[in-house]
Amino acid sequence: MTNFLKVIIKILNKIKGIGNNLVYYRKIIFYLFRKGGIRRVYKFLWTKSFVFAGGEGTGCWVGSILIPFFKLFPNLTRLFIGFPQVVEIEVTTRCNKKCIICEHTYWKEPNKDLTFTEFKNIIANFPKLKWVNLTGEGDAFLNRDYLKMIEYLKKRDVYVALVDSFDLINKEIAEKLITLGVDVIYISFDAGTKETYEKIKVGCNFKKTINNIRTLLELKRKYNSPIPVIYFRYIVNKLNLYEMEKFLEIVHSFDKDLLGIGSTIEFTGLLYFPEIEELFIPKIPDNIVKKVIKKAEDLDLKISFVHPTHPKNLPPMHYCYAWQEPYIMMGGHVMPCCAVLMSNKRDFLRKHAFGNIFEKSFKEIWFSERYKNFRKMVISKREKVPILCAGCRAYNTIEREEKYGVSEKV
Repeated sequence: MTNFLKVIIKILNKIKGIGNNLVYYRKIIFYLFRKGGIRRVYKFLWTKSFVFAGGEGTGCWVGSILIPFFKLFPNLTRLFIGFPQVVEIEVTTRCNKKCIICEHTYWKEPNKDLTFTEFKNIIANFPKLKWVNLTGEGDAFLNRDYLKMIEYLKKRDVYVALVDSFDLINKEIAEKLITLGVDVIYISFDAGTKETYEKIKVGCNFKKTINNIRTLLELKRKYNSPIPVIYFRYIVNKLNLYEMEKFLEIVHSFDKDLLGIGSTIEFTGLLYFPEIEELFIPKIPDNIVKKVIKKAEDLDLKISFVHPTHPKNLPPMHYCYAWQEPYIMMGGHVMPCCAVLMSNKRDFLRKHAFGNIFEKSFKEIWFSERYKNFRKMVISKREKVPILCAGCRAYNTIEREEKYGVSEKV
């Protein structure tokens, strides 16, 4: 069978899958229509259909149909995606915790919050914005304007994703997140026992976090709200490697219906930097993976494994779509994606940023010669690796680096 024929068969299967997805998510679709009308439904469906980079809560339904074509003809990717309609924004560099696997614990950055005025200025650069992940190297709820930012986005019916430890989400905040209509929350929860959890997430309290999750779920019941859908992110390292099955039991203790449609547990590889070298695992042993998969099946839980492997086993770099999801660092520095973060190289990132959104419009930055050359280089099989992409934790850049080198200019 020719490659082209295989692509056609994949496409037909994907089209069938889109129909299944619409049925699967019908409860959320009807809820969004009642609360926000057709525009909110449209942005939900757009996010689920077209976001390629694998951002939080996205689905890439239509994108998955086109990806086989893009793998055959990479240059089509740039033509299809165009000007970004998605963005990730760092809202704070403050944190009241000292998690031993987080770069924030080891850096010497000043504590700073994104102001609401700065936030609005960033959003104004994306006139057709559909999806935002409000994130940061810190605890976003320490920024007093955080809920105000979320409200600002939801008034525009933007799909909003959050990543949080759930340390500061009390009843009042949880109720606000539900009534504002936050679409998805990823909970960072990196252990299956109290002892290991509090050893890794220094400053977090195991029982308090569990109670905060239960509080939000009960409020979802009270408001009969299918959103926010709750995902869990478990960063695998040497301390928690053997607690993955226990963590599945913790998630199973929550009401599955209240977690939401599509709720998933992501087992994620630890993003390496020198200070956490002793905790790094290049690959989850196959026997543990098999046990975790079997346990998830027994408990009827949906799981995924996200780049928890040696860099050489990652997808080739020219398959990358993450560059269509820019990341705005504190101070306005424009990064190509979030994969360059969590490397404890903040000065390096600022030095090699594509520009500053507070000094130039994002449109000027996006269409600059350097950024255009970057997008060409990423999806090429025979180009140098852009300096910001060298050593990527999501795609294999090693072979390209060895063969063609690293570009210091792009």
